[in-house]
Amino acid sequence: MRKQWTEEELIAFENRIGELYFDNKLPFLFHLSGGNEKQLIEIFKDIKEGYYVISNHRSHYHALLHGIPPEVVEDRILNGRSMFIYDRERNFFCSAIIGGTPAIAAGIAWALKKKGSDKKVWCFIGDGTEDSGHTYEAVRYVDGFDLPCTFVIENNNRSVESTNEERWGKTAEYHWNSPSVLKYHYDITYPHARRPGMIDLSKTKVKTDEEYFPSLVPFEYPKYEEFDGMEISYKDAVAKMMTEFGEDGMVFIGYNVARGDAMGTLKNVPMEQKLETPVAENLMCGLAIGMSFEGFKPVLYFERHDFMLVAADAIGNHIDKIERISHGEYKLPIIIRAVEAFGGPFYSGPTHHQDFTSLLKELVDFPVLDPVTGVDVIKAFKGAKESGRPAIIIERKSRY
Repeated sequence: MRKQWTEEELIAFENRIGELYFDNKLPFLFHLSGGNEKQLIEIFKDIKEGYYVISNHRSHYHALLHGIPPEVVEDRILNGRSMFIYDRERNFFCSAIIGGTPAIAAGIAWALKKKGSDKKVWCFIGDGTEDSGHTYEAVRYVDGFDLPCTFVIENNNRSVESTNEERWGKTAEYHWNSPSVLKYHYDITYPHARRPGMIDLSKTKVKTDEEYFPSLVPFEYPKYEEFDGMEISYKDAVAKMMTEFGEDGMVFIGYNVARGDAMGTLKNVPMEQKLETPVAENLMCGLAIGMSFEGFKPVLYFERHDFMLVAADAIGNHIDKIERISHGEYKLPIIIRAVEAFGGPFYSGPTHHQDFTSLLKELVDFPVLDPVTGVDVIKAFKGAKESGRPAIIIERKSRY
């Protein structure tokens, strides 16, 4: 049974953290809540235990109201995890990456609908995230497929420290014509973050990422020597693995995966396991992440490296880091098929056949595999699946 918080109790909790924060006791970047206690208490009356709550950089009130014990929330804050509070048991997730969470919420909602679950997703964002085109994509997608998700826009008239009017002029107030959007306004108690001169951090020792968020133990890919000497073409090997993945119930996400059939490699995969998406690469990644939260094993299909630049934020900040920064609470068994289009049947110009393999290897800590032969392809995909972690498989049209 969740604690029923009063406005006064929430304010007292946050003020206590605030005193430590402004007294040089907490050498971390985080964002204090305040000013919206009444609105949130009312909203959480509709959020049942077990529902998903997707929070943001200002997460403390959301965590408390969704039932995470105050001593746990405080411990997270005092150990540098204010913007990284997770609770798998209570389906609580947060991220400080602006524009990233709405797509994840849509993915969770898709998974819940496919399972026939009566759970719902509540995604809390600020007016800064409301500015993002990624939010529009997610809202439109949720509305289009009647997914069980509500986006709560908490408008404090600030994106960092700039007002809506400063950012958007006469279009400062955007009106959503959507049944999945709930928007409220409030005056924030605290500034966005500590301003220069407010605190002297030179007297405090700051830990490293490794101390706060230890690296995952690497997965050692098996050698799969039983496939050595097998005669199979590069394309047939890809098709073979996609057929096996389909038989294992994996889902295939991307644009043109249903009709275009991903260069013929998904022809044996049941249509109900193919999730066609708009040309919205961040949304694609969010759908894969969210569905992973509910136990699905997604295969993301990017038909050109060039288009992956739009997804770099989601790949580098979420797919690469969620398991680590959640201390293993959230797993992402996502396989990304990254097609490098040079050498295909058509010349498509300098923006449509670039090779970003080196960039991808710099972007993420998980494996970026570049198989050369058909046997290499089989080993790469099998290892990626067995690892239960993210992997990028480079596919080169010149080898098809």
